[in-house]
Amino acid sequence: AASDGTTGTAKKGPKRKVTTAPGRAIGYQRCWSQRSADHRGTPEFNGIVCTLLSDEEVYEVHNNGRDGKKEDGIQQPSMTEGLIYTVDADLVEECLAELDFREKGGYARDVIDVVEDDTGNTVKALLYRGTPENPAFWKRVLLDLPLAAAIISVAIGPSGHNDVYLLHLDSFLTHAAEHSKSAASALEDHSGDFHTGELAGMVKLLQSEYRPYFLFGAGSNEHRQLLLNAEGGDNKSTIQNDVREVDELTEILLVVPRKDDNKGEDDNSHEPKSLHAGGGHSALLNNDGDLYLWGWNDAGQLGCAPSKTIQGEAASSLNPIQPLSNIKVAAVDLGHTHTLVIEQGTGHLFGFGENGRGQVSGCANDKETDDFHVPQTPIGLSEESFVDVAAGLFHSAAVTNQGELVTWGCGRFGQCFSPSKVDAQNDANPVSTVGKWRPVDGCKLVQVACGRRHTVALDEHGRVWTLGDNKYGQLGHSAGSDAEPQLVDGPLGKVNSGCFAICSGWSHILALTRDKDSGEVNVYGWGRNDKGQLGMISSKTNINMPQMLNLSLNSSGGSISLQSACCGSECSHIIDTDGNLYSTGWNEHGNLAIGPKGKVEGDSSSSWMATSGVRVVAPPPSEVKRKLFAAGGAHMITMVTCH
Repeated sequence: AASDGTTGTAKKGPKRKVTTAPGRAIGYQRCWSQRSADHRGTPEFNGIVCTLLSDEEVYEVHNNGRDGKKEDGIQQPSMTEGLIYTVDADLVEECLAELDFREKGGYARDVIDVVEDDTGNTVKALLYRGTPENPAFWKRVLLDLPLAAAIISVAIGPSGHNDVYLLHLDSFLTHAAEHSKSAASALEDHSGDFHTGELAGMVKLLQSEYRPYFLFGAGSNEHRQLLLNAEGGDNKSTIQNDVREVDELTEILLVVPRKDDNKGEDDNSHEPKSLHAGGGHSALLNNDGDLYLWGWNDAGQLGCAPSKTIQGEAASSLNPIQPLSNIKVAAVDLGHTHTLVIEQGTGHLFGFGENGRGQVSGCANDKETDDFHVPQTPIGLSEESFVDVAAGLFHSAAVTNQGELVTWGCGRFGQCFSPSKVDAQNDANPVSTVGKWRPVDGCKLVQVACGRRHTVALDEHGRVWTLGDNKYGQLGHSAGSDAEPQLVDGPLGKVNSGCFAICSGWSHILALTRDKDSGEVNVYGWGRNDKGQLGMISSKTNINMPQMLNLSLNSSGGSISLQSACCGSECSHIIDTDGNLYSTGWNEHGNLAIGPKGKVEGDSSSSWMATSGVRVVAPPPSEVKRKLFAAGGAHMITMVTCH
């Protein structure tokens, strides 16, 4: 039978008819909670279609399995507008067989009460629907309408664009309400279509004024660094308003304003360039230099005061994040409670956030303020141009375009150089903590990373230098703490080591090398390992010299072909050449994304474990080019980009 009520014709005999009439299903709600991998989406990026759930089922989903009773809040049955199909008797068996064939696998067949709009009569009808027990049931999108809207706005399947399915249904409901007082009453009062219109409004905004980014993350959400709670904690479009942490990869939606420009559809300026994570804040930098920051902002580390409320219910429900004002960003790093950026074009450096040790201003006795909400350049560096930057716990570092290493902020443990110029005669003037250094052989530095109390740098010849605290062996050499950088022991301290990238946690360091002949990537690690930060099962809690790490899986013992790595505060993460993500180390808040904490002893893992949870996917076109990731104080985020 055709969905528009047209007739079908038998091979012999008179025409057999299927007629339709508008009506309202009693006690059921239309829910956008069904995955679609072969209709309005693909296996690589699922779309969303609707199903009907009973009031009791919806209540149970929203209340973590509690039975839905009238005394618990279901006062009146929902009324959901739709079409009643009346099938000729000789078509019934054929129709049922077709429906049974099409709707196999987790679909239910219920007899329900339906009120006809035109007559007000209540009739019995057969309802085919997906239930919460259906394998395709998607609880997360039922509880998070902005995420559902974002998926619908971009998903495409064999039957066409996902948004067409939603918008046609929304149009049908609007038309029904305009032509039927009973339908209008059902929509306005105890409607079973609470969310269809709201979803349609969000989708239109996401295709015109805002842009969705699909991220994934795990760990602490105490400061909304995973964007899992609505701003203010009471957004009715996001049911899950008290998510403190998650221990598996879960979907994260970042919504940003679209630019008012004339760039074509093939322009990739909006594509993600890098992800970043700090103590309790996160960031995405795109190819055009727009930096989006979210999460913890007590010290102004997001570079702004609290966001202004955006007018319009649908827009505010999307919680859009504005880009950093007035600065196009080339590079960025997030510290515990401060942020550092390098400006595109000029190479100028700016910082904002906590400044109690001069890690933003470069001043040791800055009496004006302990925090900066507005980006500013550290003292004495306004004429410098930079190529790399790093933010630690209470200190900062950067590399100039001339290859000098510059440090400022707390230098108590030798993690910063002695200032080049100090005005000690007048305590009323700020005292500079800015110091500069380069190797005596004139070699240029190219990268820098900061830990809690140490600094590590990479030079153009592949040599690794360290300075600062050596309590856990994080300096990678036998000498003690020193404010003068020294080369690490072993091959990484020699020219042509093949080292091309460094990263640091609070007290451990990872360095990547590439074999010049085979191109194979290896990872060296050293420093603190008492929580398995280096993925090594060792009798030593500290590793004092860089060691090539054995990347074998905890479960199967298979080896990992490495692509990239990053450090969290007390953990490490790597991505293999197939895009799989592995984690090791401290896991108190689920930040390893390896599932329930019972999979490891205590709150840490001493071996590399594959992450679990939802698949990390990209919207169409879904030809994945790169996987990005970052780890912070107690959370990690990742995504894939198609450019």
